[in-house]
Amino acid sequence: MNNILMQLDSYFYPVILASIIAGASTGLLGVFIIGMRMPFIGTCISHASMAGFIYGGLLAFNNPVLWPITTSLGCVLASVISAVSLATIREDKTRLDKNVGLAIIFCLMLGITFLGIGFNQGSRTDMLNLLWGNILFVDRARAITIAVMAVVLILFVTLFNKEMKILLFSRSIAAATGVHESFVYCLFLILCGVVLAVNLPLIGGLMIFSLITCPAAAAYQVCTGYIPVIITSSFFGMLSALAGFLFSYFLNLPTGACIVIVSVAIFALTTIYKNIADRHD
Repeated sequence: MNNILMQLDSYFYPVILASIIAGASTGLLGVFIIGMRMPFIGTCISHASMAGFIYGGLLAFNNPVLWPITTSLGCVLASVISAVSLATIREDKTRLDKNVGLAIIFCLMLGITFLGIGFNQGSRTDMLNLLWGNILFVDRARAITIAVMAVVLILFVTLFNKEMKILLFSRSIAAATGVHESFVYCLFLILCGVVLAVNLPLIGGLMIFSLITCPAAAAYQVCTGYIPVIITSSFFGMLSALAGFLFSYFLNLPTGACIVIVSVAIFALTTIYKNIADRHD
């Protein structure tokens, strides 16, 4: 273990910390997104964030000073707008299944994203790196931002613990019981958008969906109860991101791809475990 730590340059310590926190926070988000049976929410918001990054980069006009400012603001602004728009989709007010509506919005976000890449006449390296994730995007400032947003997410889940539990079961029942479900749901989606926006450069727009889906799905396989699922999903997300980063660092492989493979492997192992446990019951 000491040899491994000695091999890691101190430059990458913030990246390791960011990987752990990003994995845990996206795993926590996944508990609610998967529990509400709306996985496309995470996909739509992450791609909206990616589009915001790309168009923010276009507004920087290749200015290295403006680039980090416009791309960061673009990520957050696009994510928040997307989240507020998604909050308006309700099955009881449309003939479409909610996931069909989300899939259509996802297609729109994907088209806008690649259109923005096409508009760029200069180097597209940073934009393409955003699709797959790149550890070079993460510095101490971004690591601190990721940590702050993780704390905000935990505080939100704690303060609105009762409301989030009811929303996991049913939005219509939440409304019938007097819970301000639309307000809490919209706040959750906005927070979801901001968390995904700050984590996007590390994990990648095409890869972050796996950290929303796989850790939570794995936790639901092996745990029962609200708190155990939250803890386990956060741990699986943290493990996926950290192991994926270490694999990518030592094997010189794309960070996002390694994170995805690890997260899917964890889900596969939990599924096998559950099947074996069910046979013995």
